[in-house]
Amino acid sequence: MRKRLVGATVAVTAGLALSGCAAGGAPGGAPQQTTGGGSQAGSRPVEASAGQQQETTGKASGPGSNSGGNGTGDRPCEASDLDAKFVTAENYDGRPSSGLFSVTKNSDNMTPCVLDGYPEIKAMRGSEGGATMPVEIRQVTADGAQPMRLDGQGGFASFNITWTTSGDDGGCDMPGALAVRLPQAGAQDIEVPVNRGRDNSMRICENDELQVQPFGDYTN
Repeated sequence: MRKRLVGATVAVTAGLALSGCAAGGAPGGAPQQTTGGGSQAGSRPVEASAGQQQETTGKASGPGSNSGGNGTGDRPCEASDLDAKFVTAENYDGRPSSGLFSVTKNSDNMTPCVLDGYPEIKAMRGSEGGATMPVEIRQVTADGAQPMRLDGQGGFASFNITWTTSGDDGGCDMPGALAVRLPQAGAQDIEVPVNRGRDNSMRICENDELQVQPFGDYTN
């Protein structure tokens, strides 16, 4: 998939049964991994715009927290290292909905890199650098949170996002994309379109809450 840089930004949550890093299952039985650069259509790195900020509460420390070096000697993964995919399973009966954001290392830079900690998430009104929706982002702890080292091409990692779906049809302006900034990365975000079909439906409204977990190994 060809990538390009534009001026923009991106957003996500956690909960339900986890299927995770290094080869887990996606929520709702959806496919969880891309191979050889087969990323979700439209996902690409974008340059973050100045002045766009997210509201974050409940920041956690300990394993997987964004507190400094990754402890492995490897560089942090950048947006250009990865192809991304976001698949969801929404519930309309009050139970939490869940989305799995997965990344696969591409061949742009074959040196190892590490994903360690929480991604930064933004919900965007559009898929081309639209304005950020006022959505609360809450970081939650999770068993299995740990640095994920991606070797060469094909290395795989993921994290979960959870939210409460806003009615059968949303009933409000819903996001057109999520912007994800990787832990300890530079100014690039990975932008992934949402609400383009049932497998990536994310029906949330302004001032709703997204819960996000750190990268880790949730396969056990």
